[in-house]
Amino acid sequence: MRSTIGDWIVGHSRLTFVTAMGLVVVAGLLAAAIALNASRAQGLVDEAFVVRAAARDLLEIAQDAETGQRGFLLTQERSYLEPFNSAEARVGSTIAQLKALVLNSPHIYQRVEQIDQLMHAKLEELQQTIALVETGRPDAAIDIVRADTGKALMDNIRSEVGSLVDEQYSLLLVRQDAAETLRRWMLVLVAISLTLALAVSGFLVFYSQHFISELRDRTRELEAEARRRAVAEETLRQSQKMEAVGQLTGGIAHDFNNLLTVIMGNLDTLRRRLGQAPADQTLAGIADRILKPLESASQASRSAAQLTHQLLAFARKQPLKPVAIDLNRLISNMSEMLRRTLGEPISIETVLGGGLWPALADANQLENALINLALNARDAMANGGCLTIETANAYLDDAYVARFGDVAAGQYVILSVTDTGTGIDPTVLEHVFEPFFTTKQAGSGSGLGLAMVHGFVKQSGGHIRIYSEIGHGTTVKIYLPRLASATTVASVPAERAESATVRRARPQESIMLVEDNDGVRDYARGALEELGYSVLAARDGTEALRIIDGARVDLLFTDVVLPGNVGGRVLADKILELRPGLPVLFTTGYTRNAIVHDGRLDPHVQLLSKPYTQQDLARKIREMIDQKTDG
Repeated sequence: MRSTIGDWIVGHSRLTFVTAMGLVVVAGLLAAAIALNASRAQGLVDEAFVVRAAARDLLEIAQDAETGQRGFLLTQERSYLEPFNSAEARVGSTIAQLKALVLNSPHIYQRVEQIDQLMHAKLEELQQTIALVETGRPDAAIDIVRADTGKALMDNIRSEVGSLVDEQYSLLLVRQDAAETLRRWMLVLVAISLTLALAVSGFLVFYSQHFISELRDRTRELEAEARRRAVAEETLRQSQKMEAVGQLTGGIAHDFNNLLTVIMGNLDTLRRRLGQAPADQTLAGIADRILKPLESASQASRSAAQLTHQLLAFARKQPLKPVAIDLNRLISNMSEMLRRTLGEPISIETVLGGGLWPALADANQLENALINLALNARDAMANGGCLTIETANAYLDDAYVARFGDVAAGQYVILSVTDTGTGIDPTVLEHVFEPFFTTKQAGSGSGLGLAMVHGFVKQSGGHIRIYSEIGHGTTVKIYLPRLASATTVASVPAERAESATVRRARPQESIMLVEDNDGVRDYARGALEELGYSVLAARDGTEALRIIDGARVDLLFTDVVLPGNVGGRVLADKILELRPGLPVLFTTGYTRNAIVHDGRLDPHVQLLSKPYTQQDLARKIREMIDQKTDG
């Protein structure tokens, strides 16, 4: 029998649970009803007390008014009339209160109406006697008093008020008895409901242990399955990461191998042509033989340098020098150059926003980003079209930030580039910012353009979105942070005319060169000496500190990353302690936190990125030394 009951409860556990909860709810409702009934009963009790008190107030008002009238009749002093003068108003408010309290009790309401009539009759009788005295007829007033009309009215008032008080008391006892009886029954029902609920719950708990045990076993199995899935997902993520690294490495290897092939092949051509040159050939003839391969090797070197800059931009590791930029002015300066670059089949329209805020970004990198976007747009409009460049102010709110999650809420300046080209397929759109991903034909692009733009924008604290529709074109929107505290706004001209004249050293100027790579150090030393500088060369910081002691130095040119404990930044700080105000020019192929923080060069830091040419080096050194001299 026990097993049968247990099986029934187990088989109907949901119904059993619902039943137990229903009994608990019933008990709760009964308890609420008890509390509500008790509240109502207390309200009725309070009402009865208020009615009794108001009735007694009426009797007291009548007595006070009569006492004042008698005192006035005897003394004819008007001060005795104060209780009478306020009696009418007090009677009116008290009667109104009583009627409101007993509105739902017709019998009691009629008694209040009777008391109201008696009170007004008594007040009229008192008013009549007072008026006779005031008109000089006190004897007539005394006659009215002796007629016992007022006494009869007062007796009736006392009788009616007493009956009202007694009725309220009797009603109070009846209500209290009814409330107590209902409360007892409800308590019994609550006890029964809770007892049944506890009994059902006890059965449910007792026969649920088996299922709890099975649930625990199943939970352990699920946890083990979750751990296996987590391991599998981590393995998949690692595989995807290695696939991305492989794609990146393969792209870099492909492009660099091509560039190295050009460089090595042309250098080999130079070596062979120089070896095959006739002994009597003039210098001009030799130059004709080696000029083309020399130029090809140089161009490939510049392309390799550009590729490393693009990689650093993608990795957000390039050193930025953000300044306040007027985007409208920058676009105006670049318009003519963009027209020549894109060609006649493509028209360019600019929509420059009014009241544009200054943006905070690296001007050079921003120009490169705009050129990259324009070139991509040109490739998408092979048969011609229109390129629209727009600027505007924007505020990204919390809702937008919550949607995308890679940008902070605030004020931004928008640079928007729109083409009327072929558009981008939705399956391709999500990959356009990946390195070495390209839909162009082989040899038409490196696949780093948009990746570089994305890296630059994110490193600048901005945001980038791309919208496209097949057959209708593409829009790229760059959001750059607003510089609210800018005092001056600058833009760098899109085309900088490089002077063909190399700026040379002045007499007796000396440079402290610190570079750990032998080949780079030899090249830099030779380039500086050709410019007329005296060069003190060192391979690390310790050697540089020893050499510079007592020597004349006009500028320190040091690599950031040096072997040993004395890196480039530490070396500069130590030398500046000895030579305050000495110009310091850093160089590096990859900037670490020594001079760059949050992707930006530290204040007052001058950097010449590797690789560099003699012309780059000459211009930068001359600029820094002249600035110190002029200052």
